[in-house]
Amino acid sequence: MDDVNTSSDTLAQRVRRAEPLASGERAVAEYLQRHPEEAAVSSAAKLGKATGTSDATVIRTARKLGFTGLGDLKRSLVHHLARRRDPAQVLDDRVQRLPPAHAALHPVIDAGRGLLGEVPALIDTTAWSRTVEVLNEATHVWAYGIGPGAALADQFALSLRRTGKASDSWTATGFRLADDLLRLRPAHAVVVIAPLRVFREIGIVLDHAHRVGAHSVLLTEATDEGRETRAETVLPLPDSTEGAANELLAPLTILHALVLELVQAQHASAVDHYQQLNALRTEIAGTELDLSRLPEP
Repeated sequence: MDDVNTSSDTLAQRVRRAEPLASGERAVAEYLQRHPEEAAVSSAAKLGKATGTSDATVIRTARKLGFTGLGDLKRSLVHHLARRRDPAQVLDDRVQRLPPAHAALHPVIDAGRGLLGEVPALIDTTAWSRTVEVLNEATHVWAYGIGPGAALADQFALSLRRTGKASDSWTATGFRLADDLLRLRPAHAVVVIAPLRVFREIGIVLDHAHRVGAHSVLLTEATDEGRETRAETVLPLPDSTEGAANELLAPLTILHALVLELVQAQHASAVDHYQQLNALRTEIAGTELDLSRLPEP
């Protein structure tokens, strides 16, 4: 086994640290990262067919990534998938990996930097362009998230409204969600934020969007679960469960980039909306908002 790898390394870390991979090996490594659920139950022959390579290439890739063989790789994937379903375990493991007390800041920053560095390789440029196009054309954008994802849904919808795009968030579960879904129309778009799990409600939202004829985008680490839904576009998130970085960091950054894409497409009107926002804030406050004096030139 390659001595730069350890049993605690994530698959993404192993891929980054591996010796240069041939094109077929790179295809296998990318498939493993995008489809961990499928890879965990597939034979070498099936993985070879799925990646357009061979069973020998699959086994060679596993060894180059520091595993003793395909069985070792699959056990690692199963362990990873089980961890993602247990938030308490993820939190405990994150803390266990940290240095002694009062030294968490730098490891968290380093982990966040590494996590964001994985995003460009995961998100296909065609899928990104399609997402931007869909949001630009939508007459209304709905952002849906539950649990930790709810805060991102609220923030994304607020940011879009401030640029002039009609947008609102859904964060309800249970029967209350049904009332929200009744508002969806064919000319609308739905952006669903599901960092770690694709819960039942998320599948229902995507199913309803498909029935109505509305566009839908799903952001998730659970990419295989996501591709089993009716989501029109899936934007994969990097694996956050085995590091110190928060699972909301990557989707927050991606959503911010989407907002900027829309601002770029409608620059003049977006700036005008922000000017109106500042004018309304001043009117509400009854005075200029910025009371500090700038230095004389």
